[in-house]
Amino acid sequence: MDGIVREWRTRDPALNQILYDDFFDLQSARAREDARIEAFFAGLDDAFWSRSFAYTNNQGKDYVETAHVACSHVFNHQTHHRGQVHVMLSQTPVVPPSLDLHRVVNP
Repeated sequence: MDGIVREWRTRDPALNQILYDDFFDLQSARAREDARIEAFFAGLDDAFWSRSFAYTNNQGKDYVETAHVACSHVFNHQTHHRGQVHVMLSQTPVVPPSLDLHRVVNP
């Protein structure tokens, strides 16, 4: 997401660090990140979608992707990791909570 918002070309080394030792701190951070993602996409104008993003992947290969492809990747990647977490939790004695994004919409 930061590659799109801040236009970072390479991966942030902080992504390899464990930042939260407490589940509730992690849960709060996830809620803040979800709100940041929603606010970012809600505030986009039409010009954003005609942009491209250059980046270097984890293997050092350079790419350029259109905004549509880059944003699709962000959401697909999140879905992938949410699924991984759900599988890991389901292998414990505790029933995992739903990891889907639920939103109550007022009519």
